[in-house]
Amino acid sequence: MPEDASLTDFASGDGGESDDGESDDEPASDDGAAEESSGDASDPEVETDETTATGDVEPAETTFAWSPDGVCEACGEAAERRWRGEAGLVCGECKKW
Repeated sequence: MPEDASLTDFASGDGGESDDGESDDEPASDDGAAEESSGDASDPEVETDETTATGDVEPAETTFAWSPDGVCEACGEAAERRWRGEAGLVCGECKKW
């Protein structure tokens, strides 16, 4: 069965046997896939956690917050909706767009 099968290919009710005689219940064997996935740790193309990890990554910050008891960090007024500004999470009046 081709990779791009339509729903009608599965609705035939023929007991799971495809046109090429293979059962649909069993995955097709691919001898090359096992060799490619084995990989060697000494392979320079294989990345490890040590080579990709950096200590210079800053954590992500939210750009918007909603809270029924939120307070603007710039003017101190109650604000349910707040956006990230220079002072922190600020109301729409204090946000410099």
